[in-house]
Amino acid sequence: MMNVEEIKKCIPHRSPLLLIEAVHELNIDKNIITSKLLTSDEPVFAGHFPNNPIYPGVYYLEAIAQSGAILSHISRSEKGIKDDNLGVLTSVDEVRFRRPGFPGDQIRYSVAIEKMRGPFVWLKGMAYINEEISVECKMSIAISPKKGLFK
Repeated sequence: MMNVEEIKKCIPHRSPLLLIEAVHELNIDKNIITSKLLTSDEPVFAGHFPNNPIYPGVYYLEAIAQSGAILSHISRSEKGIKDDNLGVLTSVDEVRFRRPGFPGDQIRYSVAIEKMRGPFVWLKGMAYINEEISVECKMSIAISPKKGLFK
């Protein structure tokens, strides 16, 4: 449905911190399915950990947030809200890490909007590897001017 170049039109993240490669499904104001293939040449594997590469847990959370930001951006655009704002993470709750990721794994992210009010969006996200839950969490983001939420 969307490739990396189309994703870049929705969120400002770029390599090496653009952590999703494709959008497979998107339902306005509801949910999004995204993915990333972990390759052995991911920069993070050089330091986490040499000779035993494991995808960092915080990267799953960031990818869930990026997926939610795409969903929020497109949902807001569909409502006629055409702004140049940035989604910033405001909370992460109920996080469970269930399975590590390794080079060669395909991660599928499933993110749903639980609630939207004003500039805030509450999300529930899951990461799957081979249909097995790898990470689950709840989080919120705030849509903020790019110059920052705190002035």
